Amino acid sequence: MKKPILVTSIMAASVGLGGCFASATDSSPTADLRVLHASPDAPSVDVLIDGERVLEDVSYQSGSDYLTVDPGNALVEIQAGGETVIEQTVTLTEGGSFSVIAQGTLNAEDDAEFGLNVLDDTDRRDNGTNDVTVLHAAPAPAAASVDIYVTGPDDELPQAPTLNDVSFDTNATLPEIADGDYQVRITGADSQDPVVYDSGALTVNTDVTAVAVNSTQGASPVSLLVWTESDPAVTTVLDNSAEVRVVHAVDAAPVDVFVDGSKINGAEPFEYTDILPVQSGVRAASTAEQGGQYLTVEPGERAVAIAAANQGVDNALDSLSGTLTLERGKSYTVVAAGDNQDLPNAQLIALEDRRTASDSNQADVRLVHAAAAAAADPVDIFVLPDGETPQSPTFDDVTIGEDTGYSSLASGTYDFTVAADGTTTNVVPGTQDVPIQGGQVLTSIVVGDDVSNLEPIGLDDSRP
Repeated sequence: MKKPILVTSIMAASVGLGGCFASATDSSPTADLRVLHASPDAPSVDVLIDGERVLEDVSYQSGSDYLTVDPGNALVEIQAGGETVIEQTVTLTEGGSFSVIAQGTLNAEDDAEFGLNVLDDTDRRDNGTNDVTVLHAAPAPAAASVDIYVTGPDDELPQAPTLNDVSFDTNATLPEIADGDYQVRITGADSQDPVVYDSGALTVNTDVTAVAVNSTQGASPVSLLVWTESDPAVTTVLDNSAEVRVVHAVDAAPVDVFVDGSKINGAEPFEYTDILPVQSGVRAASTAEQGGQYLTVEPGERAVAIAAANQGVDNALDSLSGTLTLERGKSYTVVAAGDNQDLPNAQLIALEDRRTASDSNQADVRLVHAAAAAAADPVDIFVLPDGETPQSPTFDDVTIGEDTGYSSLASGTYDFTVAADGTTTNVVPGTQDVPIQGGQVLTSIVVGDDVSNLEPIGLDDSRP
């Protein structure tokens, strides 16, 4: 019986590779070799074979097609910033095909040291069947030993995994895979709960090397690299999930929040300045910075509706209902903004969030105007080091529903002055003398129905 497994039809960004290598003439013996960058803390690298640079600026989670090379003992060298990180002699048999995976971590504090893993693809390549090789290249703590389940789309997990107790640096080949759609799920070894990675529906119709690596995006610590002889050579398949949190910015209006018809705020109403989800069932204070907590949902079109408390989804407010399109691996904040005395003009503000700083030495900071106060629409926003006098606004004429986008700031103390249009006097308490540290990702949402009660809701967007 043919065992099921994967290859994806999901599109990915093109791989940035430079150079080629074909030293052999048409009449001379050859071998084929390709290279994959699977080390999460290594920068972009160059690849040299026997001293000749054949690939340039290969970034993490990128890889090459097969290169035609001379058979024999080849010195494979990985360079970063012009310095050799590792070199290894690889024996390439005439007519053979080989995959070289740079994996592990440069700053390893465990057994996942940076190294080259060489796979011999010769027997399974071009043999007339779909053969799939699975490799665990995700160093702990992102993934220790795992169980891997391959099923039909949306099937229940079977009692026994397809591959069990797969540890780092371990690979296995599943031969003669039938064309079709499949779903890959990864759990901890000897446990079906929780599922730490879910591929969603994938299509298999060719040979593939599937490499589990540390994820750079999304709720799961793991992503799957699908390496084939197609274009692009490597496709990153993120966990089949998106993340959402909801902020209540409609004053004095306890509500219930529904996603796809199901209430998500539990038994208690969702109150003004509340944030969903809450931790341990306790509603968070509006003045606290919330630590990157989100609801995990399936990507795609999600119907969001907000109704007065205990009135049911059928009585949801038209102005606070809509369909959100959520992309796999992305995180979102949805703000219900408006005045309780003018609910027909309330609105849902949908924001795509950044979960890691663009530079570890800088903080990324975003301000959102969600205040219904008429005297604060629009506002001018000044972002200045503490003590500097506002003159020209950093962001001018910001109206309700708009945000500044993320700005990168050096570590220090800042004044975030929010002023009525054309003025320089701050009207939002708690936005002066704000300490900022490199690596932070922060959002501040200004709420309030009158200039006298404006306040910020501070959110920590960074992934814990």
